[in-house]
Amino acid sequence: MIAVPVGAEHRVLVTARFSDGHAEDFTRDVVYVSNDGEIAAVNGEGVVTAKRLGETAILVRGAGHAAAATVGVIGPPIADYPEAPRNNFIDEHVFTKLKRLHIIPSDIADDGEFLRRVCLDLAGMLPPPERAREFAASRDPRKREKVIDALIGSPEFVDYWTFRFSEIFRVAVFANGLSPKWSQSYWEWIRSSIESNRPYDEIARERLAAQGYGPASRHFLPYNQIGPPADVMAEEVRVFFGRRLDCAQCHNHPYENWTQDQFWGMAAFFGRLFKVGAVVFDHPTNLDWSSKDVGGKVELVHPRTKVPVAPVFLDGSPAGVTPDSNPRRELARWMTAHPYFAQAAVNRIWGHFFGRGLVDPVDDFRSTNPPTHPELLAALADDFRDHRYDLRRLMTTIVTSRTYQLSSRPNATNRSDVVNYSRALPRALDAEVLLDAVVSVTGVAETFSTAVTEGASVGQAPAGTRAINLKDPDTYYSRFLELYGRSTRGAIPERSAKPNLGQALHMLAGATYVDRLGSKGSRLSRLLESGASNAAVFEEFYLAGLGRPPAREEIEELEQILSRRGDREAGLREFVWAFISSREFAENH
Repeated sequence: MIAVPVGAEHRVLVTARFSDGHAEDFTRDVVYVSNDGEIAAVNGEGVVTAKRLGETAILVRGAGHAAAATVGVIGPPIADYPEAPRNNFIDEHVFTKLKRLHIIPSDIADDGEFLRRVCLDLAGMLPPPERAREFAASRDPRKREKVIDALIGSPEFVDYWTFRFSEIFRVAVFANGLSPKWSQSYWEWIRSSIESNRPYDEIARERLAAQGYGPASRHFLPYNQIGPPADVMAEEVRVFFGRRLDCAQCHNHPYENWTQDQFWGMAAFFGRLFKVGAVVFDHPTNLDWSSKDVGGKVELVHPRTKVPVAPVFLDGSPAGVTPDSNPRRELARWMTAHPYFAQAAVNRIWGHFFGRGLVDPVDDFRSTNPPTHPELLAALADDFRDHRYDLRRLMTTIVTSRTYQLSSRPNATNRSDVVNYSRALPRALDAEVLLDAVVSVTGVAETFSTAVTEGASVGQAPAGTRAINLKDPDTYYSRFLELYGRSTRGAIPERSAKPNLGQALHMLAGATYVDRLGSKGSRLSRLLESGASNAAVFEEFYLAGLGRPPAREEIEELEQILSRRGDREAGLREFVWAFISSREFAENH
């Protein structure tokens, strides 16, 4: 990283190194582009002008190649810079960079903030009020480590991470054309893998090389057809390598080092993918014909040369596939042993816990999108590999770091920082998690109808089913989940956290919010029946929804609003509506 003070300039020098070993100055022969000109601008001579605090990349393009240099725009030096405690190697990397950037990390999150955050991130659920009270009252110095261990070993952890990987692996019925029984078996395979803490490289190898009628092979049968090899390969590389090769399908990538030949060499690993009925396998003989029917291809033809393509690994090494071997098995072995595999995995998991990856988006590794912390990314990947691709251990390492446990409250030095993990960034809850949170706080269960469209109910999910436990997004219709961005899983999910008009209208008049306010058996009705005071009602909801009691000022303000309302019960219903509609409730922070 190049550190440049606000208002200063820095000249970027570019050197081209050729295959014969000689080097030339290319500073005046390339094109410069800033990823964020409001942070740092660059002119045609490679002179960078630092404009405001932040970090961006300066892209350099020329001679058919591209590279990037990270520029950090820094403030004035800080006298007596406070050294934050380090819990593990993550903190060493993050805090060392923050010191160089003259950024002081936020204080550690208080117990309520931490408990709510870690429960949502590890188990997709809010801590119950009694758990929040107990945690706040505990003086055990290891209470955070203990609650992490308890969550990692809980059934709710299995539920939540089955949901997360079902989305990444696209378990769906209607979006993907899978039959319900295939969708069910695919989901159960994922759940079993999470429950047994199966090494991630084993999961990936089985998914990539799945044969026969096994559950993992269902991924290759959308609409009961084998997908085009190019599409299948591009998805596998994006999921397990974090790279997007699509641009090289028709031509060499204009800015990256991926060529069209590399793309089709990788696609050829899926060229023999075949099916008979619902059985998936790789055709055992390399026939000298190809069919336009994507379900019948046994050999892949290069679109430019019109010559059959032999499987070739992305690094150019030959696969050594024979007519009788399984090319996908060879690819699975190679991919899971490649450094890209561990890097992509840890970056995806990191992105879940921090709201952005060390490379962001999490599946867009490229030279023109450099990691914010390359050494940390390498250290996480090495640690993940050295511990046999243990997902639970990786998550434990992340959430026990002080970096993860920092408060979301900014200080004067980190208010504008959104990429260096100097504070926790508030993140919108996923639709399923938000709905489960509304149910948890109000105490009124959700009914999920088996239907394709609203009003076409043909059955219901078992009582008490959480939204994250719905096995696919199509079998159970939910207006709320649709409005709040549930993925159809028809493609690799990219959820939007942006609010929309439909959400606002649903908050005002939708059943998810309005019908729960005065329902019999709700949390509010139980409190009223018990004779709870206004302050007790406020405290119960704050603990249930935010993991903390209300501040004295908040109670006083709520009491004043309630006294002006006149009708106590109606006023408390309005309080509940405002509470579950609030931004603080709808975010993890």
